[in-house]
Amino acid sequence: MDLAAARDLAIELAQKAGDLAVQHAASAAALPKGHAGDVVTHVDQEAERLIAAVINAVYPDHAVLGEEFGLQGDPDAEYRWLVDPLDGTNNYVLGLDLYGVCITLCRRGEPLVAVVHDSARGRSYAAIVGHGATLNGTPVRMLAPEPLDRVTVSWLQGYAVGADDPAGQRMFRSLERSCKRVLRTWAPSIDWGLIAVGRVAAMIAYRNEPWDLVGGALIAREAGADVLTSADGEIVLVAHPDIITELAALAGIE
Repeated sequence: MDLAAARDLAIELAQKAGDLAVQHAASAAALPKGHAGDVVTHVDQEAERLIAAVINAVYPDHAVLGEEFGLQGDPDAEYRWLVDPLDGTNNYVLGLDLYGVCITLCRRGEPLVAVVHDSARGRSYAAIVGHGATLNGTPVRMLAPEPLDRVTVSWLQGYAVGADDPAGQRMFRSLERSCKRVLRTWAPSIDWGLIAVGRVAAMIAYRNEPWDLVGGALIAREAGADVLTSADGEIVLVAHPDIITELAALAGIE
């Protein structure tokens, strides 16, 4: 498996999906999806069809798991692509330029290649396991953070998390008391880019969907972050090594 070729294809597809979103940003209409405030547009669906069609043509033995159309291909395939074709749709339909694309290639569940694309700004973050992270082809690395009370931490949560979820509320309040700012973009693709270049020092993801999480965590790790997961798998903490132990205590990750 040529991972560099897979990365280049993922970047190309993410940029095409991002360009499609930018092109239709003024006219895309939102429709409800699910029962927890999520929405979908025709752009989400068109972008996923575009991405899946090319992957199927280039790698016919691979499966694709997309946010909009679920699993396409053999469920037991050795290689599986995770695709969020329009990450941040709620922002997108509000006219906020905080949306992107997430594409990850996994082998037997382990991420090998990841791309997150900030569509409005044309920024493509990419990584191959063991080979570092890049922004538009230039290597990037997290910087050492300031003390915890002077750093920004991103917070992500899945749509299944209710407003009165006790574990989520407890973690969020703990972070707000201890950090300078807890950022909620509603667009993991944006957060992963910020952490890769050190603009935010950490991210806590609570019960998030895999297509928004797995690839971004690989990019962050390749940029120098550490990754901790709670025993039940519901909390993923990604942070600079200098502060991850302190943040893990705040989040209750042992």
